[in-house]
Amino acid sequence: MNGDEKAIVDYLKTWPNVFISGREVARRVGGKKRYEEDRYWAVPILTELVRKNVLDVDHMGHFRYRRPDKKKRFGRHVSPEILRILKTSGKKFDDVTAIEDDSDDGGEPAIKPQS
Repeated sequence: MNGDEKAIVDYLKTWPNVFISGREVARRVGGKKRYEEDRYWAVPILTELVRKNVLDVDHMGHFRYRRPDKKKRFGRHVSPEILRILKTSGKKFDDVTAIEDDSDDGGEPAIKPQS
């Protein structure tokens, strides 16, 4: 992200649930002199940020910051012995994946990805 894009995103983050027009963004982010030279300087940058899924746009052409999707919680990797102890406890540990030692040199154990 270049400087203008970062400044626009930082400004829109301060108004998380409000759609703001391109002219208002250009006025607030660019400063008085830049706004007087070109009132619509921010619109191409805003359009590019919408294309990159950083911003949302409404039916009026106003923009707001799109919050990143909440990522799934990642599972924990544990040794087979610990996994056996956890399973015998009677509780469910669906996000736990066992680590299997597939290396021949005795180095770092290979971690199996979750499916």
